[in-house]
Amino acid sequence: MKKIFKSLLTVITLSLALTSCLKSVNSVVNGENLTASFLQIQFVTPTGTTVNSGLQYFGGGALLYPATHTSDTANFTITLNGPVTLETDLSVNIAPNLGAINDNLAGDGITYTAMPDSLFKLLTPTVVIKAGTRTANARVVFYPSKISPANSYMLVLTPTNASGIIISQNFGKLYLHTIGCPIAGSYKWDFWRYNMEVGRSPLPTLGMAAAAYPVGDGGSFTGGSIDFSPVNPKSVLVPTGYYVQPNLLISFAGTAVGSLTSLKAAINPSELAGAYTANGITITLAPVITANAAQTQFMVHHTVWNGAAFRDCFDIYTKK
Repeated sequence: MKKIFKSLLTVITLSLALTSCLKSVNSVVNGENLTASFLQIQFVTPTGTTVNSGLQYFGGGALLYPATHTSDTANFTITLNGPVTLETDLSVNIAPNLGAINDNLAGDGITYTAMPDSLFKLLTPTVVIKAGTRTANARVVFYPSKISPANSYMLVLTPTNASGIIISQNFGKLYLHTIGCPIAGSYKWDFWRYNMEVGRSPLPTLGMAAAAYPVGDGGSFTGGSIDFSPVNPKSVLVPTGYYVQPNLLISFAGTAVGSLTSLKAAINPSELAGAYTANGITITLAPVITANAAQTQFMVHHTVWNGAAFRDCFDIYTKK
């Protein structure tokens, strides 16, 4: 019995010692070998995880900068994980990994094009993790106004070093990407709300000058600006102007503006319950989308009952 107790005590002591050593290590290591040091690349964003790298968090690498921006800088880090820090500085090189462009093909079915160097600049091709520390900051700048919203681009960044420190198998690649979509990009946005089941005559129509619209009720506006944000090459998200402005999910068939078919619109299913249902709002006319012949202007019309009155809503988006 004493031998068994002594063995158990030894196991517990070793477990506690290892846990103590790892308190300062990033907690998201997904089964990496914590008995040896390894490097991990991380892309911290306002939403999502603190990792956003590797195929597990591929979506966290989506670049959602407004298409009107001249430049935007993405900040990321190279992190040393493992039981101990190093006693000397560690120099880490960062470079595009062209061989990893199609790593996620089975995940989203999108064939990405390697992002040309005219669309980005790696500001820190080399970083140094100082002795006794675990993290070095890195930056890459993108030029959104030069990026075609119709193309799917990929920039995979991978750290390397000459000191023999292994690279994380799970989080050793940062998949920074844009999803191309024919109707993605910046639009002028007008929103008209009428406090009735059927809006005032004449109802807003495509091509109608803003001055010709019947006067809208509270919440109506003209001259707004919004982006159609791609979900995949066949659908985008864009807010409606009504209430808490949940996203509309617009989908279609085809690949070229002017010949797209099967246009559909719906309140984004993942937002419907929180934005409408939880607030007592019922859709009485499901969103209907129409487009002009050139498919450069879209109107989405839907009607709701807010528990006390009808709201007839018209979102009009015109490509800039």
